[in-house]
Amino acid sequence: MSSSSSEDCLTVVDVPENRYDEAIHHLRLNFFADEPLNNAVGLCARGESQHELERHCLLTLKQGYSRMLVDKKGAIAGMALNGILKKGEREEAERRLAEVDDEKFKTIFGLLYKVNDKVDLFAKYNVDELFECRILSVDADYRGKGLASILLADSVETAKTAGFKHALRLICMG
Repeated sequence: MSSSSSEDCLTVVDVPENRYDEAIHHLRLNFFADEPLNNAVGLCARGESQHELERHCLLTLKQGYSRMLVDKKGAIAGMALNGILKKGEREEAERRLAEVDDEKFKTIFGLLYKVNDKVDLFAKYNVDELFECRILSVDADYRGKGLASILLADSVETAKTAGFKHALRLICMG
């Protein structure tokens, strides 16, 4: 999938393992500081490392469903970190969250888990796996050009290609 955005020609591609460090760098500069929940609790400053959030992102990247928008030179303009959640994994993640020392991280993910607990999509769709767009991030220089919509539409196609029949859910704001 390609998209033209003013003078920039952008292309949506997979995130290969050799670009995970660049992906994390992009997220540090954009998503980590700007995402509303992260911002509300002061999780980290722009460009700052955040161990638990980076771990969460790397685990998602390693699942192989994440996509990025790149310019002609390969620079990252935006990213969709997509992953699969299996029935029972959220409960296990909640147990692990209790062991995390970072109270701000615990606040954010505790809230997200509580919301997910109220809406049981596994039961609603009678499935054992869900495709999630966990993080949607657009570089500050590219915002307001519809790139998040392009990434979200691509994530829906990625889910369909992976055999998922129902619409995905976006669990992080920003």
